[in-house]
Amino acid sequence: MSLIEINKDAKTKVKICGLTSINDVSLVIREKADYAGMVMFFEKSKRNIFKDKARTLIKPLKEAGIKTVAVVVSPSQEQVEIIEEVGFDYIQIHGDLDKELLENIRLPIIRALNLKVADEKIVKEVQELENEDKIFAILFDAGIPGSGKTFDWNSLKKMDIKRKKVFLAGGLNKDNVALAIKTVNPDVVDVSSGVEFDDASIVGKCEEKLVAFIENARKVR
Repeated sequence: MSLIEINKDAKTKVKICGLTSINDVSLVIREKADYAGMVMFFEKSKRNIFKDKARTLIKPLKEAGIKTVAVVVSPSQEQVEIIEEVGFDYIQIHGDLDKELLENIRLPIIRALNLKVADEKIVKEVQELENEDKIFAILFDAGIPGSGKTFDWNSLKKMDIKRKKVFLAGGLNKDNVALAIKTVNPDVVDVSSGVEFDDASIVGKCEEKLVAFIENARKVR
């Protein structure tokens, strides 16, 4: 079974990532997104938040039935424990993930893979993730996360993913999300910079872009 066949009978869900404020959360709740992501322990990102803020933002999202995701890069055991204590539903891991840490994580894992095309190395890694029980989903992201750049979606058609959810990220926006869904047929489309203001110095989500993104994603099929 190829990747493009897996999700043929289900509507693609939406994850809005990089939430930083109650205003962002209110938009996500009002527009009924399925997943909400928050960046933690990555101070290079303007979207980085700390545990007290995360706990504040998680509460109304959980009350609204929206799944919450902590987004981290090569986390330590201590960082993972803080994320679990704060109350996230999932942990999304970019960068390194060693076996010892994997064994100790209690939350379901969304494993992020960065790529330009799905080469043999990526195909092999996906096969290994398919057999790991703690992996909830595989997220395919562009080579440089947060760059607003896409990658070759058609290259994902060679993937053979049967047991895991598939998240598609990397350069998605209101103008290309419908094509992305038609091309890849993922379980979830994941957006952050694509629903932010044109002025990169402004932190937060742009209501107009966020609303249009979700509407366009949900028009497909």
